[in-house]
Amino acid sequence: MSSLCDRKRVWGLGSLALVLLMAASASAETLLMPKRDFKMGTADIVWGVTTQANGTAYVIDFGDGSQSSGNVSDRSYIFFSHSFPISGVLNVQLCVGPGAAIPGCTGELATVTVNVFNTASLSASELRGLNINIAIEDGLRYFWTSQTNRATNFPNGVTTNWPGSYSRVVAALAALAFENHGYLLPNNDSAPVGVYQKYIVRRALNYVIDELQTATLTVQTAGDPCVNVEAAPCIGLFQSFDATYSGYETSIAALPLAGSAALSRHVAEIAGTRTGGLYAKNNNLTYGQVLQRVINAQAWGQIDTANQSRGGWGYTLNTSLSDGSTLGWNMLALLDSEAAGITVPAFVKTEYTNFAGANHQNADGTFDYNPNTGQATGGPSTYINMARSGIGLQSLFYRGHIGTGDAAVAAGVGAVNTRWVTSPNTDYLDTCGSNVNTNNKGCGYAMFNVFKGLKLHGVTSLPAAADWYAEYQDYLVTTQTSPTSSGGGNWGSLLWSCCGSMPTQGPSALAELILAPVALVQPDPTLFSTVGLTPFTDTNPVGTDHTVTALVQSSNNAPIPGATVGFTVLSGPNAGASGTCAPVGCVSGADGKVSFTYHDSNGAGHDTIQANIGAALKSNIVDKFWIVPTLKCDADGNGTVQQADLVIIRNANGTVASGPTDPRDGNGDGVINVLDVRYCQLRLGQTSGVQ
Repeated sequence: MSSLCDRKRVWGLGSLALVLLMAASASAETLLMPKRDFKMGTADIVWGVTTQANGTAYVIDFGDGSQSSGNVSDRSYIFFSHSFPISGVLNVQLCVGPGAAIPGCTGELATVTVNVFNTASLSASELRGLNINIAIEDGLRYFWTSQTNRATNFPNGVTTNWPGSYSRVVAALAALAFENHGYLLPNNDSAPVGVYQKYIVRRALNYVIDELQTATLTVQTAGDPCVNVEAAPCIGLFQSFDATYSGYETSIAALPLAGSAALSRHVAEIAGTRTGGLYAKNNNLTYGQVLQRVINAQAWGQIDTANQSRGGWGYTLNTSLSDGSTLGWNMLALLDSEAAGITVPAFVKTEYTNFAGANHQNADGTFDYNPNTGQATGGPSTYINMARSGIGLQSLFYRGHIGTGDAAVAAGVGAVNTRWVTSPNTDYLDTCGSNVNTNNKGCGYAMFNVFKGLKLHGVTSLPAAADWYAEYQDYLVTTQTSPTSSGGGNWGSLLWSCCGSMPTQGPSALAELILAPVALVQPDPTLFSTVGLTPFTDTNPVGTDHTVTALVQSSNNAPIPGATVGFTVLSGPNAGASGTCAPVGCVSGADGKVSFTYHDSNGAGHDTIQANIGAALKSNIVDKFWIVPTLKCDADGNGTVQQADLVIIRNANGTVASGPTDPRDGNGDGVINVLDVRYCQLRLGQTSGVQ
């Protein structure tokens, strides 16, 4: 992994971003909502925005033979409740400007493709998936409608947030939710495209960065926190609306930066209000450099006190008591940042693993709130419950205990299973109030941490829940508040935790994150779409198995665990074939890899295969040739050795032959390489026999 200094040749492109964004804002623009799904015959919201003035004429064409027209009353949210009478892939168009009309729009024209489904023709599984997709889309729209001063800040405001005393926390988690559903900024200084990317993700990240504060970091007892910056004492960045909560707010501030997939992008629009302008646009920092200073501050804030809390974190940085709830955010910040390619100071994991991490974790799989007086000291467990059992699983993953083959992980999964339906009476039930008896479904903090913990370890089922994740998804779909209304789509009944006045957007962000296809961060979209799936081409005898492997990684080539990867045989004799995944559940492991194996049941031919993460992120397409192995060098199995076969053999250069009958291995030495190309060049045109 390259250092921050190494990356300066990329980041040195610098401060044109502000000029580009200002230029984009200065010209008029009309945008429609992102591509999404609808149910035929069910009214839902179609919406768009325009930078033209209120009162400007508009026409919208729904692509189903119907139109609506009028004058813009709120240019930040032009919405329509519409029921599509037909199914299919439709083009929705919005024209805004004097004399607006469709067709023949002479104003600004925006177009979006929507998928409208006839639910009567769907299987139960397909309908369930559709309901989940629609819930995600309606929930993200809620974050658009509920922004603070949405109308008055549109389109020129450079920051956005949501109401309430936890505005920094909500802004960070909301930005992460959009990122984890694939709404990412460019990993350079070009202007973002798309209504969510431009007006929520960009502006929420600006808000989080603008609210960071500086701290002077010094060498600690365990080591030097000043990584990839100036020598100690160095400047770190932390987040807190007061000194009481810096221990967890700093970690939460790291999450959307790590999840941005845009660490090379410069901070160009905000000055760093709470830093005196030192560490934002005036210094031409990138998101990656900001995040590095945030993680350095978290390292500096690690507990040095020589007790069971050593190496942990509390509500404040550099405190003396490691807090079992705060650690959930600390673990995610460290895991997400590592997955994004950020360097965590080397002593952090060692200190946490050897001291607080081990002292919080109990033999029965539970996770103590207070390691100083809990089982680590021979005392009773302190405030154990479902939420902290999920945090314990994340902690184990960070410490290197991975998968249920590890005894500690198996015990941690058992602790979650024990609490799935009803928590023991000895548990602390007030994380979400004792009225939520299980502190599971209905308790946002519990669900969020259990989701993260089980996904990271690839756990797909529990004795108490054959498909625990499906239960979470279905619960969130059925409890979403008024999703098809113009201002609905939140999770008003989902509790955050016991304490504080967290606004509805807080637990709604947790719901969106639980419904996302990744446990940590989205992979780099360019890498996944170009080299995310291998082998690029392969040839096997008919009637055998074939395995492809997806690699989920950040732009810095760091592996990303916890991503749910789908695989589709797009075309060929085995189109639509099902298969099995390793690790189980088609979730990427600690190495970022997940494999898919399927069987050729339909004879010779050419399959194409693609992987996906969620609906938006798709891998490169790879080829599989199934042949009757009677003619050496006939790699595509068409009965004749041709130039096309030589191309297939070249593409497989350096790979191991699938077996003694692999036609690509012309010379039969078990390895496919240039010697096989030369061997087969001499046999062009042959149509029978084994050479």
